[in-house]
Amino acid sequence: MSELLRVGLMLEDAAQISHYQALITQNGCCLAATVSGQQMGSLPEVEADAWLIVADTAIENDAFSQWLADLDVPVIFEEGAAQSRDGWQRRLSIKLQQLAGVINLGPQPLKPKEVWVLAASTGGPAAVKAFLQALPEGLDIAFVYAQHINGGFDVTLAQVISKGSAYPAVLAAHGSPLAANSVLIVRPDQRAEVQTNGTLVVHNDAWPGPYQPAINQVIANVASVYGERSGAIVFSGMGNDGSAALKLMKQQGGKIWAQEANSCTVSSMPDEAVATGTVTYVGDPQAIAVELAAHIAAKY
Repeated sequence: MSELLRVGLMLEDAAQISHYQALITQNGCCLAATVSGQQMGSLPEVEADAWLIVADTAIENDAFSQWLADLDVPVIFEEGAAQSRDGWQRRLSIKLQQLAGVINLGPQPLKPKEVWVLAASTGGPAAVKAFLQALPEGLDIAFVYAQHINGGFDVTLAQVISKGSAYPAVLAAHGSPLAANSVLIVRPDQRAEVQTNGTLVVHNDAWPGPYQPAINQVIANVASVYGERSGAIVFSGMGNDGSAALKLMKQQGGKIWAQEANSCTVSSMPDEAVATGTVTYVGDPQAIAVELAAHIAAKY
């Protein structure tokens, strides 16, 4: 879904309106309407993808009961008193984020057999493009591409690496499902993560630390969600971003490969990866593609 999730807000305590309105918009959704449960008899038509209903007690209203019975979109019920409990904002934020993902799961794209992070910096686009062009089609893998790049160049990057490849590139979008046979480009100016249901949460804040995107965070997230179905390939690049998370991926059962130094524009990143002792295969981009195809054929 390219549009924001439209959430209708229903509550009776006017003092809480601003809190819940802010939470809805801060979690990548838009506010469809704000109404009181006692207004249901004259409620105008509201186009909403989901509703958040906040009430300390049951709403005693025949019109509301009928409206709720006829509703064909998801509903989150929240107690107004929840604001007094620690962590209520975080819990509600998670519900909203997961709801956006669930709605975007239908119709579901092909579920990936495995999810591999493509990590790169200087010299990465050329190496990743060569790798993707050498891959046979239909491996049913989802790739998450984390490339150190300046903001505004991600659209160009998607166009460049998609040419001549059977794996089209798409930019990370809030609520979108991770699809097999595609390359998801993590945007440098928006922190993103994959949820356990395979959908994306794209935050409105920046990646922490000196690197955009933060490859360590991307690898750790994918490893935590996909475990032994995860993998990472460290391509050409400066610095050591990503190396700290490789041990976590290995502990979770994932595979880590790296581009050989002689084929890199700058070999710092793959060298640092190899130094962690987690890398089990090293090759040029074309050789890595052949190895990955063989791995999928043997395992599935």
